[in-house]
Amino acid sequence: MSTVMKRILLFLAIVFMAGCSQRRGVDVTVNRMLAVEYPDSACRLLLSMDTVRMTRLERARHTLLLGLAQTCRGDTLAGKAAIGRAMRFYEHHGSADERADAWYTYAKANAGIGEFEEAIRGYTQSAIFAEKALGRKRRNDDPERRTTEMLLVAVYHTLGIIYFEQGYDAVEPFAKAVEAARASGNATQEGYSRFMLASSYCANGDYARAIETLSPLVEACDTIPFRYFAQMVRLQNLIFHTYQGDWTPERLLAARDSVDLDEIRTAPLSYETAVSEDSQRAFYDIASAMIFQRNGELDSARVYVDRSLARKSNVHHGDVGIYNIAAEIYHGLGDDERAYDYMQHYSAAKDSIFEVQRGAQVSELERRFRTANETAIRETSLRYRVLIAMLSAMVAVMVAVWAVVAYRRKLKRRDEELNGTLALLDSYRESHDSLTSRLDASDAREAAVKRLLEGRVAAIRDIAATRYVYGDGERLAARMKELALSPAVLSDVVDMADIYSDRAVTRLRTQFDGWTERNYDFAALVIAGFSPQEICVMLDMSLNGVYTLKSKIKRRIAESSAADRDALLAFFS
Repeated sequence: MSTVMKRILLFLAIVFMAGCSQRRGVDVTVNRMLAVEYPDSACRLLLSMDTVRMTRLERARHTLLLGLAQTCRGDTLAGKAAIGRAMRFYEHHGSADERADAWYTYAKANAGIGEFEEAIRGYTQSAIFAEKALGRKRRNDDPERRTTEMLLVAVYHTLGIIYFEQGYDAVEPFAKAVEAARASGNATQEGYSRFMLASSYCANGDYARAIETLSPLVEACDTIPFRYFAQMVRLQNLIFHTYQGDWTPERLLAARDSVDLDEIRTAPLSYETAVSEDSQRAFYDIASAMIFQRNGELDSARVYVDRSLARKSNVHHGDVGIYNIAAEIYHGLGDDERAYDYMQHYSAAKDSIFEVQRGAQVSELERRFRTANETAIRETSLRYRVLIAMLSAMVAVMVAVWAVVAYRRKLKRRDEELNGTLALLDSYRESHDSLTSRLDASDAREAAVKRLLEGRVAAIRDIAATRYVYGDGERLAARMKELALSPAVLSDVVDMADIYSDRAVTRLRTQFDGWTERNYDFAALVIAGFSPQEICVMLDMSLNGVYTLKSKIKRRIAESSAADRDALLAFFS
């Protein structure tokens, strides 16, 4: 069964599981493969999941996969935002295995959108945490160890491919990938990594090491299940020996004839986890051009190099040498104009790749400087935040102490004012007759008496308001019932209100006879300016009763024909 068919069946199985989960409540699992190969379906599945029932670690994993799927389907901004949220969680939580897996997903997403420098950083972090996790696991049969070993191999192999494509020295990551695959017992992956390690040695000009590294694969070519890969190993070995110059032309041609061209043309380009990027199957033509050129058969070499260049839609680091080979072939044929043209292509491609590499190096230096600068700023900001927090705590303590002291002083002052007011009420009875008898005296004396009465009325109002706000409270409530709510005090207040309002209470009694005494007292308190809350305390009424009685008296005054109707009505507006 082909790999494509397996993936289709896997996708259908996952969709079927999603339908079942809606009916039976079964959880659906989404992995990296589904997020990369079928991002739209993965996004729909992930968004349909109930994250409320998940743990914090499960939600972080869910957000990370959602970000990967979004970046793979082109929604870069939303994907990077989701990945950033998940990675902020993994910075402080999760085991080394989980953090290694998270960094691998982060790197895969950045590589998919072309941010290779950030992808390299992610793969490097993943390798660090994977090695740290393996260092803590002692049992070789631990399932988590097996998963981490496979992840480490994939990390180093992918990191080597990025290095190789970007023109960096890829020997170290591929060598680590070979070691990790050998340690995990994954012979297949070891073969793929060994092939790329040999290619890296060749790119560095170390052809002897390249031949030595590739020799185990050459010896096992007949047993390699991935038949296309087996032929690529043979061709790669021919190229290495061509560069090295240790084989005669006859031996090179004989080795080339042993390559099964039918397998190259018809074999699948993918097998298990390996996929060939030689979709046009041009590697055979490149190797043939090199062999014939070294053998002096330039016409045959020209046919193969032209075929290879005609298939090239873009050129990366590993393809630059083709232009140099083509220039040498045409120069040997005497066509210096074509040779010069290919040398110009060679120089332009080299300059372009050099500019890209230099730009990547500059970006890396800028990123490192920016990271160091951000770290310094973050540390300084942290120190300032700690200092500000300490100062804020000190200020809060001082404010709390000041508030307590001020409140105690206020209570003490309030107690003194209440004692003075109660003493004033005690003396009020004794001086009431003499004060009221002098109201008809001179204007100056009357004004003085009014100011004194105003002060006493204000004191009584304050007692009534305090009684309303604080309710039945200890000594104040007892004194209020004894003094402020007594009929004698109420009568005094009514008389004082009459004097203060230019005998308005007397005029009300004269022009509106037939009312109850309680209504006259109520009207006197309204005329005196007491609030409804104060009145309900002084007359022992409910607040609604006060508003109702006030409206009733106001309506009686408005509907009457009394001489002072407008003046009295003004007190009830």
